[in-house]
Amino acid sequence: MIGNLPALRDTGTASLVAGAVGGLFAPIATFALGIPFWISVPLAVVIFFGLRLLLAPRRLFEGFDFDAADRASLALAREVLEQARIDLDTLGAATAAIRHTKVRERLAHLHGIASRVIGEVEQKPRRVNNVRRLLTYYLPGAARLAVGYRTIESRLRPNRERIEAAERMIGELDGVFSHHADRLTEQDVEGLDVEIKLLENEISGERSR
Repeated sequence: MIGNLPALRDTGTASLVAGAVGGLFAPIATFALGIPFWISVPLAVVIFFGLRLLLAPRRLFEGFDFDAADRASLALAREVLEQARIDLDTLGAATAAIRHTKVRERLAHLHGIASRVIGEVEQKPRRVNNVRRLLTYYLPGAARLAVGYRTIESRLRPNRERIEAAERMIGELDGVFSHHADRLTEQDVEGLDVEIKLLENEISGERSR
């Protein structure tokens, strides 16, 4: 059961599973294990609420150290990422249904970039502003483009001009996604520039001694 916890984390399923386990515990404990009924019933209730809590849905950033991060950044990151996940799923589903191999591969690459960015922001929510435009504008745009391309491609007589325009834009989005994704690590790069400058000054000073 533990291995399937992510799949059970919705309110209805969690209640059903917890209720089934708690309901079975009392008769099994009483008749099979010999535990008195007046003890097994309270234990069943404890098991029900324990499982219900364990399987309860988790919010994004649950358990995050709020003292170590700005609350406004966390709120913004949660809002951006919740919608970004929906757009990412839409992009993934549309991509998988596209027959054109090259287009499918390009869209899959966009999906991979966006997925990596989302994962990074989940770990470092303060950096959400670095990639906010990617996640709130270009990602949903790519998802709509993929859905539209799939619709045109499935027609008996696809409009070649629309197909070519969509393919051209998908190609351009690759560079746009990469550019904005690289902004996620801009702070690290700036830190590297400072470190290089400090080391250069130190080495220069060593040589002049």
